[in-house]
Amino acid sequence: MSIEPFSLTGLLVLAIFLIGMTMIVFEAQLEMDKFKPAMFMMSGLIVIGVHYAVTDPAHLAHFLEAQNHTKEELFGLIAFMAFMWMIVELLNERNVFTALNGFLLARGLGARGMFWATGALCALLSPFLNNITTAMIFGKTVKNISINQRYTHAALCNIVVASNTGVWFLGTSTSLMVVLAGKISIAGLLLLIPSSLIGWMLFALTMHWFYLRPLRSQGLIREVDPEESGLKPGGAGLAVVGFLAVVGAVLCNIFLNVSIEFAIGIGLGMVALYAWLLMRRGIELPWQDQLQKVEWNALLFFIGIITAVACLNHVGWLSYIARLFEVLDPTTVNVLLGVFSGVLDNVPVEAAALMSNPNLSADQWALNALMVGIGGSLTVVGSAAGIMAMSLDKSYSFGVHLKFLPAILVNFFGSLGVWYLQFSVFGLY
Repeated sequence: MSIEPFSLTGLLVLAIFLIGMTMIVFEAQLEMDKFKPAMFMMSGLIVIGVHYAVTDPAHLAHFLEAQNHTKEELFGLIAFMAFMWMIVELLNERNVFTALNGFLLARGLGARGMFWATGALCALLSPFLNNITTAMIFGKTVKNISINQRYTHAALCNIVVASNTGVWFLGTSTSLMVVLAGKISIAGLLLLIPSSLIGWMLFALTMHWFYLRPLRSQGLIREVDPEESGLKPGGAGLAVVGFLAVVGAVLCNIFLNVSIEFAIGIGLGMVALYAWLLMRRGIELPWQDQLQKVEWNALLFFIGIITAVACLNHVGWLSYIARLFEVLDPTTVNVLLGVFSGVLDNVPVEAAALMSNPNLSADQWALNALMVGIGGSLTVVGSAAGIMAMSLDKSYSFGVHLKFLPAILVNFFGSLGVWYLQFSVFGLY
């Protein structure tokens, strides 16, 4: 290691990271999109560059190699997220998700029924649509029907927790990063289905018993008479093609070893070609406009934060995480990382764990993805789903989310318990 953590360069890089992370944690109070401080945190590269230029030019090649490695990691992450987002936007333009919400409302579900339905759909769809998308879709549903603030807060908390259980596939940045780093396969992630879904169900039961039952069943949601189907022409076919595209991408990854970012890019091509075919049939579909609706502020955040963590790794700070895994039981460290993700955001925590490169078994990497992924639910600022919930309802704050902490801890430790039984007791992996 050419740069020591407690050198002037190491301390400056750490200071830049801490300043940026503080601004990200308090983004709501600062009214600042978190991609801005994340991009500022990339300035650690300049500090390291100055160090090599002035004091240690012989190791400049090592610095360039580290940057190239970071660029390779970022390509896979950003490409997958952008391609997946484009597929979701094409489906959204055809009102696929609006029709799904309309279907739920047309079934006449009451407040408690909608609580369970929206939570279950988030838990089942977030692995494929990603957590921020499901939080947005079903969070808007809750805002549209709720006329009771306490019910709104409970339902939004449910949506945040359920969306973050998408760690059993590629629904959170945590699981995606672990797969792209080659620490676990998609088939390995699928083994987390029991711990993720059972953990959410334990949480939902706790919320239902202690938070929903005290509320009167009447006067919680308003009567809505939606159309039976809000689908635009071609929407059903596009939904089927989109589903087959995602499934095909997964199968290509598992059986043909095609990298998931390339596989989902091929899937996007199939969906776009079907959209073009619909246009040839006279159906108006501005598909090119939809492809441009990628949330670039979110992608810029990932670029900035992962580069900043790579700077910390380059000056040696992440070596202490690797030492933690050597000193303490790996399960204990993964649980601690899950707690940290609720405070710092799960992206930098997972990036730090991966770049520290501890020697872990497949079951411990699965636990790492699980704990850091669902750990983002512990506070409202720990995950993209929580940030989305705050943006949808300005009254849903850090303090409001903490009121539901006992139930969220049931999810956290319940999932941990199921993982322990499955992987450590029964050896089912």
